[in-house]
Amino acid sequence: MKSRNETGSLQKMRIGFYGAGRVGCTLGTYFLRHGLKVTGFYNRTPERAEEAAEWTGTLHYETPERLVMENDVLFLTVSDQAISSVLNDLRRNDLLAEALKGRLLVHTSGALSSEVFVGTGAYGYSIHPLYAVSDRKNTYQTLGQAFFTVEGDPVFLDEWITLLHGMGLRARSISAKEKVRYHASAVMASNLVCGLYQAAAEELILCGFTEEEAEGALAGLFLDNAKGIAEKGVARQLTGPLERGDTETVRKHLAILEGNAEEVYMTLSREVLRVAKEKNPERDYGEICQILDRK
Repeated sequence: MKSRNETGSLQKMRIGFYGAGRVGCTLGTYFLRHGLKVTGFYNRTPERAEEAAEWTGTLHYETPERLVMENDVLFLTVSDQAISSVLNDLRRNDLLAEALKGRLLVHTSGALSSEVFVGTGAYGYSIHPLYAVSDRKNTYQTLGQAFFTVEGDPVFLDEWITLLHGMGLRARSISAKEKVRYHASAVMASNLVCGLYQAAAEELILCGFTEEEAEGALAGLFLDNAKGIAEKGVARQLTGPLERGDTETVRKHLAILEGNAEEVYMTLSREVLRVAKEKNPERDYGEICQILDRK
């Protein structure tokens, strides 16, 4: 296995991507534009790697052997389910199994830790962007808004964080044992918000709005609230009938809502009430608590 000194600093290492989807293309492009040595992409569907290579001005690796042998750092930007399969394929090849020793292996899963790399002889890392990477070619332009978590072998851990900071990215380390809880948090703030938005839009549809009108009508409210939370924090941004202690309005809402909408309203109201109590410790929320507890 190579030592840290033999491997060299991360800034000087050659980086290759196994996987040419949204995350691979986004990170590859961002890294290149910030001076890192991204060499190219391999993908099980060659056309994807060819497109990524053409877009970034790098190589299209036709075989995983070339990808591994020609790079110091290997990013596995594949689905969570595919990471173990890719590793198994690499380790079944005696030449590659030996070549992995001393190299850096990185995956970008939010839920999995670097422990998937145990036994490879490589320095293993999980580097996850807390961000919705929705596009292969354009998301790199807004990636500076993302927060990254880094977890893995202590040898290069601090250096990864320093490198990300140097590219204008916010980053911190996280414990391997907390990855699943961390990822659940990300899902709540991202994917589950889509479900909340849909539930709100469906109530407007019941008011006579078309689906397009409903989604558009809520957009300004949603975006302004998200911006306020990001800039001021949850407590300072919080408004509405729960925060004001408007018991009658809450009663009316619960009288009209049904099914999933009522369940969503109740569950999130209890969370909002916790924030409201912290924000306004002098305010009496006893009656609203009783209403929510009776449901």
